[in-house]
Amino acid sequence: MRRVPQAAIPEMVDAALGPDAASVCGELVRRLGNKDKLVAERAARTLKKISEADAGALYAWRKALLAAALCATDVRVQWNLSIVLGRSPLKGQDKALVVELMFERLRDKSGLNRTLAMQALMDLSENDAGLRARVVPIVREALEGGTPAMRARARKLLGVERTEGESRRTRTS
Repeated sequence: MRRVPQAAIPEMVDAALGPDAASVCGELVRRLGNKDKLVAERAARTLKKISEADAGALYAWRKALLAAALCATDVRVQWNLSIVLGRSPLKGQDKALVVELMFERLRDKSGLNRTLAMQALMDLSENDAGLRARVVPIVREALEGGTPAMRARARKLLGVERTEGESRRTRTS
């Protein structure tokens, strides 16, 4: 029987934003290294939800999150940690390492990894004109020649409307 990844753990998201934040976040970061990939994936999803609620909530674990992102082999963990790190208020060497990792992920075989790395780079470049100047051409390139997900994200990031000639991908069940 195939195991399906579970959603984020809502009670841990709530607890991570309260007085038990240190122990909850620490436990989630530890779970990223779990040999059971579903445990690691669920922890990564939960960390992503925490970062959605409060981008700075995981700042104390930035180095551990970066280490986990560098070691992650599971693509779902990579996706979620790209989002978490992109949202984090990083500076100096921490930011430089995350930027380097995201540029590396732009060359990944996973289209979603490339898409979320592009999002992370745009997030990281929000108040960094030098980085933004490096990232915008990449986003524009994705608009023209990326995967459907990359093109959609690039449109969102650049505020570009879908053109009439652009086909919509349809799904069949």
